[in-house]
Amino acid sequence: MKLFSLTTTALAGVASLAFAIPALAQPASDTVDWTGPYVGLNVGGTGSNTQVAPGAATTNQLSGVSAGAGAVTVPAATFNTSQMDFSHTGVTGGGQVGYNKQYGHIVVGVEGDMDAVGGRSGQFAGYSLPATGVTSSSSVAIGHFTEPEWTSTVRGRVGYAMGKLLVYGTGGLAIADVKEGAAYGYAPTTTAAVATANPGVAYGPYSNYASRDNVLTGWTVGAGAEWALNRQVSIGAEYRHADYGHSTYDFGSGAPDTTSEAARIGFTDDQVLAKVNFRFGPGMF
Repeated sequence: MKLFSLTTTALAGVASLAFAIPALAQPASDTVDWTGPYVGLNVGGTGSNTQVAPGAATTNQLSGVSAGAGAVTVPAATFNTSQMDFSHTGVTGGGQVGYNKQYGHIVVGVEGDMDAVGGRSGQFAGYSLPATGVTSSSSVAIGHFTEPEWTSTVRGRVGYAMGKLLVYGTGGLAIADVKEGAAYGYAPTTTAAVATANPGVAYGPYSNYASRDNVLTGWTVGAGAEWALNRQVSIGAEYRHADYGHSTYDFGSGAPDTTSEAARIGFTDDQVLAKVNFRFGPGMF
């Protein structure tokens, strides 16, 4: 509902902008030739989804601490992690450039665009570790975060023209710059023997953080419609779904009292855009 509201507002804004631009008067004929190059702007709503696949994490547990009879060595603990799914909605905006060629009612073309994307989403999960020689229990918290920065596509378009109205399908290559982050917390509960042997010493909680900024590639498909206002300006709306597959992120740390994992993370997004295009050449009317 939030995405629909953002998109409705964006459509109204772009339409107002297009009508305000000085341009030639509306033609008397409904005959339109969509052939020619164009550049334009877009704004709209975006909804992204992140999936962290089930896997395993390793915590370097509290070790080398005296429990009264000398230091106790505790090995690292590896445990299974559960799947995470989280999403984010926000505003996106940018520009596009393309070229159309019309054959009767059929219009084919190519378009490239690039849009800035903001926002951050994430999710936490908690895990328990068994007792060791120096702890009666321990808890580990794992959080994953996604921060998309921009998206870009290079797509083919195939449409059907009905005078001033063009409806089309589109698909092609999708590219996105996405930052993936992971935060880890480790909270050991020491035994009474450790507390007695080390009076006044606090052990934890401990934390560590890692992030990776990757440029992802995938595919996108969608559909849209465009309306010719006059010889130079057209407005439209477009929906696209993009899937960037899964990538493995090595959030590693060998330091004491830290947690690490090789997380397999998938990213998809959906965009609903309001668009205004400015056309060149004799193709329109």
